[in-house]
Amino acid sequence: MIFLEIISLVAVFSLLFVALIFSPLGLGGGVLYVPIIYYLLDWDIQDAVVASLSLVFMVALGSGLAHSIDGYADNKVANIGRITAIPAAIIGTYISGYLILSVGEIGIKILAALIIAFVFERTIRRMISGDGAGEEEISISTKTNQYRLGAAFAGTSAGMLGIGGGAILVTLNRSLLKMDANKAAGTSYLISTTIVPVALLSHIILDKNIGQMIETIGILPIIIIPSMAFLSAFFGAKYAIKHIPKSAVTIVFLCAISLSLLRYIVDFVSYI
Repeated sequence: MIFLEIISLVAVFSLLFVALIFSPLGLGGGVLYVPIIYYLLDWDIQDAVVASLSLVFMVALGSGLAHSIDGYADNKVANIGRITAIPAAIIGTYISGYLILSVGEIGIKILAALIIAFVFERTIRRMISGDGAGEEEISISTKTNQYRLGAAFAGTSAGMLGIGGGAILVTLNRSLLKMDANKAAGTSYLISTTIVPVALLSHIILDKNIGQMIETIGILPIIIIPSMAFLSAFFGAKYAIKHIPKSAVTIVFLCAISLSLLRYIVDFVSYI
């Protein structure tokens, strides 16, 4: 019993720590929330996805607010991305349910690992080429269709995997529009704050497991933990924007997604 309580405390601390370190990155933390909830708390994958989306939403709100206050967010780009990202989040939720029913949880894990690997490769390639040093930002008007397609991919991933699509959106903002790290993150959060509620609501309606989750977790933790995630993200982003170099933000980004990818790989090996 004591061991289980210690594991639960470690899990809660890990969730809040992820909110803190992800706050300047443009990520809600879903790429790590799902593995933490799934492996440490031993929840099933559907409950882990719903819980992850709840935390991602609070991180996106907190960090998005901090980035917007400091002028690191592009509302025009965000509005263009939302057009395709929002309906795609609903589609992603349906795909998630279908995959779990047809091939089990392994299907979701494979897709998550593939997306993380793609983002990792894009980020490494950009670092090797100089991380965009000296590049001028490209107007969204010349890349509208490509951006909408990428945002749709992010929305679908949010619905399927319990992430906010931030890893894809940041990569899209930096690679396609050549935004700097802070603006790419802030714009990502603007889109995520609309993707995530749609994906979350879709999962609650389709999975019909919210009552069971409330009974298992309790009302108080459901209120307190997301609130603490919001505060961690807001103050973490405010500090990072002013004091942490953009190159360091990119390195932390890589380390974070690498940990998540490594955990999935370990899991795949166990299936062999």
